[in-house]
Amino acid sequence: MRFLGELFKGLDWLLVLPLLGIQIFGALGVYSASMSEGMPFIFKKHLLYIALSWLIILLLSREKFRNTLDLSLYVYLFTLFLLVLVLVMGKEVYGAKRWLSLGFINVQPSEFMKLSLVLLSAYLIPHIKTLRDRKVLLLFFSFSTPAVVTLKQPDLGTAATYFVPLVVMLFVRGIRFRYFAMAGLLLLILSPLIWNMLKDYQRKRILAVIDPYSDYSGSGYQLIQSVIAIGSGGISGKGLTKGTQSQLMFLPESHTDFIFSVIGEELGFLGTFLLSLLIFLLLLRILSYLRFTLISSESLFVAGVFSLLLFQYAVNILMTLGLFPVVGIPLPFVSFGGSSMLTFSAAIGILLSIYREYRHALPLLMREVNYE
Repeated sequence: MRFLGELFKGLDWLLVLPLLGIQIFGALGVYSASMSEGMPFIFKKHLLYIALSWLIILLLSREKFRNTLDLSLYVYLFTLFLLVLVLVMGKEVYGAKRWLSLGFINVQPSEFMKLSLVLLSAYLIPHIKTLRDRKVLLLFFSFSTPAVVTLKQPDLGTAATYFVPLVVMLFVRGIRFRYFAMAGLLLLILSPLIWNMLKDYQRKRILAVIDPYSDYSGSGYQLIQSVIAIGSGGISGKGLTKGTQSQLMFLPESHTDFIFSVIGEELGFLGTFLLSLLIFLLLLRILSYLRFTLISSESLFVAGVFSLLLFQYAVNILMTLGLFPVVGIPLPFVSFGGSSMLTFSAAIGILLSIYREYRHALPLLMREVNYE
């Protein structure tokens, strides 16, 4: 009991409580989706992932951030090894090879890579003095290598996600805006080439956002069913396990990518509003950590995790509303999936370790920030 008390001591409850609420919504959604698909074991596995997530959060919150940061290169190399291993002996599902089978569980190394890149960037970027520094080249290869491997799976959405925290972390580091503008202009110039490099089904998914009914039974099907599910939920929803789109299996991937649609149909606007509010409070609390972190690597890590979570929440929710192309990006702490759950739990645990180091000096630091 004393050991458990020590684990919970010093936690940031303003971050922990919204996270717990988000996971409760996720558990309700996965329970309903698993019942409709006739796979109740999915819900049991989801509960196991939640339990493991809190074990990881509590253990990492007790570790000093500097110790975790010093392991960033080894974590990255190990994750990259697993990512390459997927191409050799990965499990293929729906034409994509993204998982490694460990018998009792499948792991998705591309999810682990998201956190390892944020951690490695927090270690490398403070050591970069100018853009001519050779470490810039090392940082470029650190991101481009897993991105190329992930594209081979194929998984365009995850590969693009890798670079979102990097852009935000470089901005926090103080890189001048003109460099971002130049990169954006270059991306715009290359957009026709990138469009031609996309596979046919990827182009159809993008065009489906504009007019999903042009390919009703194909690329537009998921978007249409998702919008119908959320819209039919009304104010208070149809009730848990009583949604027609999800329970009659009109909604594909209801326990993973489209879990927000299940919640919208069965718990209604009130349910999705409360879930969105909890997500907002979680992100706002993480963002507040930038106010008291004194070491650049800590600030960079906070910014990286914040941007990664914000991006995935925004893309997934917009996707279920029919406002973004269908990509394989789960809703953190809500969608079913052990790799995603454990990856973001590790990120939260590391954030809490930063909070623990500052919590005694936090009132003074906050006053200083407000004074300035």
